[in-house]
Amino acid sequence: MDKLVALRVFHTIHEAGSFVAAAGKLDMSTAMVSKYVGALEQELGTRLIQRTTRRLAFTEAGQDYARRAALILAQLEEADAAAMQQSLEARGTLRMAAPLSFGMRYLGHWLAELRQRQPQLKVELELSDRQVDLLEDGFDLALRISTQPLGGGLIARPLGRIPLLLAASPAYLAANGTPQTPQDLASHCCLRYQQGSHPQSWRFWQGEQEIAVEVTGALQANNGDVLVQAAIAGMGILYQPRFLLEDALHSGQLQTLLADYTTRCADIYVVYPARRYLPMKVRVLIELLQDMLAAEHGGS
Repeated sequence: MDKLVALRVFHTIHEAGSFVAAAGKLDMSTAMVSKYVGALEQELGTRLIQRTTRRLAFTEAGQDYARRAALILAQLEEADAAAMQQSLEARGTLRMAAPLSFGMRYLGHWLAELRQRQPQLKVELELSDRQVDLLEDGFDLALRISTQPLGGGLIARPLGRIPLLLAASPAYLAANGTPQTPQDLASHCCLRYQQGSHPQSWRFWQGEQEIAVEVTGALQANNGDVLVQAAIAGMGILYQPRFLLEDALHSGQLQTLLADYTTRCADIYVVYPARRYLPMKVRVLIELLQDMLAAEHGGS
């Protein structure tokens, strides 16, 4: 048994979720995939995967082995990248995760530009508002938009900033009044972007003075586009990144509020596992993202 091939097979099964899907990714037969897993289990003397006619489930030993195999393969990829530092052309497949709304607006165009720059590089993109585990889920990098510093043991490189805007529809304001100060928001229906159940404060500045207002409302969601549509329909006030609101502001469906106050900014980060040698495919995508964001948002 070729142990390295067996590790790749096992890792691919863990990523793909089935023997059949792994066989397709590896361009080998399902029987051969099963043979490698069987050989691994025989060598290790333990069951790694429980298999039935309908599904497979990784045992506790299998889950641990999959995590360790992913690290070994990442280190091998890092060694390959170190040996290919002089290469000017990225190759292989890059797995990337990005927020849904941001990705739908920008990444199709940007990745087409990447294809022009690096024709040998393939991209697998997952758009989701969940925060993926890069190592566990097998991603090379992810884009994240946050108003808080990022941690979690990953490299988080800031790419740019996007201001948040406070806005509501003319119909909502006609029915409920227009807030004149941030404190007024406490009595309004606020549409909140939130991925938890903790109370949420919206922050503003007047000169050096920071004003934090705890807001409530009839809707919270983990997707900004849903909140924008609810605001257009007159449901309440929202506080979201500018790129989500621009179309509705230009059409007059929404209007900005509290123009005399400074709003927060969201930082756009690219995050990736800490490595001594950054793979060429990751490096070229980071360079592209920097170029595209600078052109789109003026680097702000």
